[in-house]
Formats: sequence, structure tokens, C-alpha cells
Amino acid sequence: MVDDRIDFYRRTIAAWLPDRHASVLVVGAEGNDIDVFRDLGFTHVTLLNLDRRGPADLPDGWGFTTGNGHELPFPDATFDAVVTHATLHHCRSPHRALLEMVRVAKRTVIFIEARDSVLMRWAERLGITQSYEATAVFYNGGTRGGVDDTGVPNYVYRWTEREVEKTIATAVPHLRHHFDYRYGLALPQTPDVMRRAPLRAALIRGLRMVAVPLGRILRRQQNLFAARILTPEPGTGLQPWLTRDAEGKPAFDQSWGRSRFLAANELPS
Repeated sequence: MVDDRIDFYRRTIAAWLPDRHASVLVVGAEGNDIDVFRDLGFTHVTLLNLDRRGPADLPDGWGFTTGNGHELPFPDATFDAVVTHATLHHCRSPHRALLEMVRVAKRTVIFIEARDSVLMRWAERLGITQSYEATAVFYNGGTRGGVDDTGVPNYVYRWTEREVEKTIATAVPHLRHHFDYRYGLALPQTPDVMRRAPLRAALIRGLRMVAVPLGRILRRQQNLFAARILTPEPGTGLQPWLTRDAEGKPAFDQSWGRSRFLAANELPS
């Protein structure tokens, strides 16, 4: 049986990272991440996880390091691309982890999470999906799988396009980034693993026949959300009200201001 989520992940990476020889950092990497990048033929992949037990038998050219997504142990612009799948919602600060990914990426950041849609909010209210990810902790023996990989179930933080763009614009206000989005559907949801919800689980499986065609019409109401953030090439993408100073740092362009604003001595008293 095809895993909808992993299939969406694989197709997203295949479409958005065509260069299989690019240097890629995968944050929160686990078995599924390894399978996706190995199956697609990537040759330079660094896996990062809080767990110090690294995977065995990695392909040639791959590496593993222990680290926290809130403070990645790499200099700025180390990797061609930085990717994470279903990891940001395990972070105490998803926004901080995302900004760390942007910091260490030369050009491309990709993340896959859930979208904060109207239908997903109703799914939470009806108990069809979780607000706090208790299942991950339960199936890890109650000791890990939650927030920052602890035994405390994490809140499932869901995103919108607008929130992605505001987060980047706030942290990197001098550059104009480019954004792309993809949407997908993964069913059934959480009730499939709940002992006391067999009827609800059966209902969710039945809803698949409706959800799939509906998702093609209402794309943004689906529960899978991929975002790609592209940093401008060096020397490009500066905001129009900025210029570069003698050291190459962003500085306000006074000529831009003079063409648009009254001079200080012209302001009404």
C-alpha cells in the first residue's frame, strides 16, 4: 500500500530539487528521509537528528551529525538546500527552527508540514486528527517522540502561506525571497490507531472517496503542505529602498527616500 505522505514527500523533493548532486541537509532525519533521498539518487546528504545513534550503512558521500534544529551546528550558507519533513511541529519554536534552516542554506529551503486550513480545524474539533501528538510518544514507549523528542506530546503546529512569508520577511527584511507551495492529502487520520474509535476510523476511511476529488478542487484545504523558500542569488534580491555600503552591507538608500518623501524641513509643523 502506498503511503500518501511519503509519496507526497518524494514527489515534492523530485520536483523541487532536480540537482541530485546538490549538498543537502535533512533536519530531523529518520528512516523515511533516508529512503526518499536514497531512492532519488542524491549523492551529498547530511542527516541531522537529536538522537546520537546515527543510522548504519549510509551511501557513500552521506554523513550524520547530532544537533538541535533550534541551533544548527553549521556556518551560514553551508548547504545548497536544507529540508525537513514532519519535524518543525516537534520543535518548541517552529519559527526559530525554520529560520535556522534559512540561515544555513545557500539557496533552497523545503519543509513539509500540515496546513492550518478550515477543514483541518474542524478535524481537530471532531477528534479526527490530533492537536497534541500523543500517538508519537505512546509508540516510542512514552519517553520520546514529543516536543524536542521528549516524552511530552508536542502541539501540532500547522502553517499557512502567509505565515511562512511573514516569518521570513521579519527575520530577513533586506531581501526579497521567492515562495512556492504544494498541497496533498493523506488519509486515514489518527483514529485508525485508536482502540476505542473503530466507528470513527471506519468513517474516515469512507470519507476518502469524497476527500480525494474534493481535494482536487479545494487544494488548500488538504492536510499536506509543502513550502519552498528560495533565497536570491548573491548580489541580487535587495529591497528597492536599500543599497550596499562600502563594506557590502545593506544600507538605506537616501536617494530612494528623497524621491518619495518630503524633506524633514518640509514637514508640516
